[in-house]
Amino acid sequence: MLKSYCEEARRYGEERLPVGAPMRQLTVILNPVSNGGKGKTEFEDYCAPLLYLSGMKVSVVKTESVGEARKLMEVMDNTDGIIVAGGDGALSEAITGLLRRPDNVSAAQRFPVGIIPVGKKNNVAKSIFKEFKDDRIQLMAEATMAIVRDFKRPVDVMQLQVLAGDSEESAGKTIFAAGELKWGAFRDAEERIGKYWIWGPLRTYAAYVFGAFKDLTWSCNALFRYQSPCSGCNRCQGVKKTVVLPTSQQPQQTRWWHAFVPKTPSINSSGPVEDYSQIDNADCGVWHEKEISSIEFLTLTANHPKFVEPNQPKHLEVNIGPKELGVFEFIKEGWLRYHDTTEMESEKILVREFELIPEKTISPPTAEVEKETELTEKETEKTEKETEKTEKETEIVKEPEIEKWYSIDNDSYEVKSIRATLLPDAIKMFCQS
Repeated sequence: MLKSYCEEARRYGEERLPVGAPMRQLTVILNPVSNGGKGKTEFEDYCAPLLYLSGMKVSVVKTESVGEARKLMEVMDNTDGIIVAGGDGALSEAITGLLRRPDNVSAAQRFPVGIIPVGKKNNVAKSIFKEFKDDRIQLMAEATMAIVRDFKRPVDVMQLQVLAGDSEESAGKTIFAAGELKWGAFRDAEERIGKYWIWGPLRTYAAYVFGAFKDLTWSCNALFRYQSPCSGCNRCQGVKKTVVLPTSQQPQQTRWWHAFVPKTPSINSSGPVEDYSQIDNADCGVWHEKEISSIEFLTLTANHPKFVEPNQPKHLEVNIGPKELGVFEFIKEGWLRYHDTTEMESEKILVREFELIPEKTISPPTAEVEKETELTEKETEKTEKETEKTEKETEIVKEPEIEKWYSIDNDSYEVKSIRATLLPDAIKMFCQS
């Protein structure tokens, strides 16, 4: 199998370039600790040889800390494409850096993004290369060859912002995700799988068994506000679909050798636009509200393997799980998910934008607080002034909030009030033909 991929890559490398045409240059951002350090070895064994055989200039940059890929993308230049060798988290980090740039619109078109799935979870790659999702080595090879073949298509992205009223420090920091947003008990159990490494191949099962009796997020209580998707109307003016038309070139000064250089016709992007003035959608732009109390809140983009097609009109798929789930059902569902199946019924809501405002949860009183309460009761025999002072001090004690976490493309973020917005066709990614 790998031999056939190498032979195909070599054929691309042996092709002669037109006179004056530059050689393709790619920048690989490699996460050396992906998949417990195995990702670096997999990239060097199965992917790097294909890139080098294809005759491209390949620059490999190894990240050394969290957030470095984002910073690299914010200043990236002089390359024909960005290749992320890692998992979904590394991809999200790179896309966030790309779309935070001041020139994000033009940069997203100039720098197509490729994913080489050497991470632990590779949901985006498994969605793009669905035929090979069950064979890890072939999945890596196909993802690499898509880059060599230079096949690209536009891809949706989910933009996530902390609402300004929730946290002044965090407001304004935008995160971009290509795959999913997850919150709830199943997310918490999955996060702890690595802690049960001593169980070997049964560590996933152990995480759900022991997690069922621990402090997981059993209740995702929140106010959920959303707008329904719209394919285009006179309220939102739709997506302006520009027809690309060739235009005549202006006469330019030429040299004798220009006759041997391939001519690239210029294009005019201001062609006719679809008319939505006669289309009326009364639901467009209307905010719907509902209180949710669920064991899981899951949002998927069209780049996730579990996203239900078709993606028309373009939307985010929100899945709200049941309010309660028994211990046995929780363990069973977790084990089924490990094998990429499910039996849990969820409410599906299609949205183009939503706001999630979680209910703040207070943790039970700690032993220290209880001890202070007992001491306060024993001091009732003291003077009235001392009693009033003690009562005031007791009122100052605040009960701590329970920490809860989202997973955004498998990276953890503290639960806050957020707004999620679909950005259709925001970036270009290398994919199958």
